[in-house]
Amino acid sequence: MVGVIALAGTAPARSDAATNTLAPYTIGAAATRELNADWKLAITGSWPTQCPPTLENVSLDGADLRVNARAVLGLCTRTATPFSIEVDPALALDRKTLPSAVYHVSFYAADGAQANAKLRAFTLIDRSPADAPAVIPETGFWWSADGTDRNMLSVELQGTQISVAWMSYDSNGQPQWHFGAAPYAGRIAHVPLLRLQGGSEPFAASTTAPASGESTLALDLEFHSAAHASAWLSRSEGSADDAALRLRSFDIVRLPLAENTDGRAWQGNWVLVGASSTQRLHFDRFSAVDTEHFELTDSAQNIALVCTHDATYTDLPPSSCSLRQSDGTSVTLFDSVAISRMDGSGSDGAPAHLLRVTD
Repeated sequence: MVGVIALAGTAPARSDAATNTLAPYTIGAAATRELNADWKLAITGSWPTQCPPTLENVSLDGADLRVNARAVLGLCTRTATPFSIEVDPALALDRKTLPSAVYHVSFYAADGAQANAKLRAFTLIDRSPADAPAVIPETGFWWSADGTDRNMLSVELQGTQISVAWMSYDSNGQPQWHFGAAPYAGRIAHVPLLRLQGGSEPFAASTTAPASGESTLALDLEFHSAAHASAWLSRSEGSADDAALRLRSFDIVRLPLAENTDGRAWQGNWVLVGASSTQRLHFDRFSAVDTEHFELTDSAQNIALVCTHDATYTDLPPSSCSLRQSDGTSVTLFDSVAISRMDGSGSDGAPAHLLRVTD
């Protein structure tokens, strides 16, 4: 089945979902970003028989939105048939409106009254407020954080384009790598990945084999901060007339290249950039407050940076940090913490940034 999930709304503003170019589906969306604006899902495609599916139900678990459909008739001629399903998620869930969020939308369809539903399409839809700040992912090496393996990614953002190099392994444990680039929409991206193969080894006297790329995977990304993102890796499976999607979800993070993973990697020179002023800081002292917090201190100015991190996975970046000036009353909260920058707001609500400097 070739499927499409598109988001329809009143006066389109900016893209809220990316286009998935990996068979068997394509995903695209555009809509207003107002919280109370009506929005709908339009699911279209080509079903393998003359009995296409109809909507069965819609469910919501946190930000996971699932649309279920089923072809209930039997003994149908196996001829590709276009179909279209339009869904108002809030109405289907008997709600006035859905909360602001990035939704993880899955479309499941079953071919037969008793058949098991298969995942046919997946997309991310950004329904966060129009004035929500964009997340700027930090360029560099990222690592999968599910604990089962340590796949490595190289992520780079240039303007509105994000590129990803994925370094992983095949089923025999042999290294392989993929590369892709795609538009970045403030906090989400859909990156088709090409598996690169062929080419010549670095010391070859001349090019002996041309390099080539094969489209095999797709990577959907939702960035929560500059150093933490949720990821969904997908690939097409099944036969040509009954294609399905295999999906794996995990988190990726930026990790400091340091021996100590207790917070000492954030020591050093920083510059606090506010709406109308800058302040240079030198965090020269480190202390572990408890299993979930550490503190960095600029002893010369009596300024403290208190950070919260996961007590189980202490090598992951802090989830947040708060900067307390020497008067004890002025607090800046950073809810996006990476290795070389932190983004947040001051007590007055004005944007604030903490940037690492080398001297």
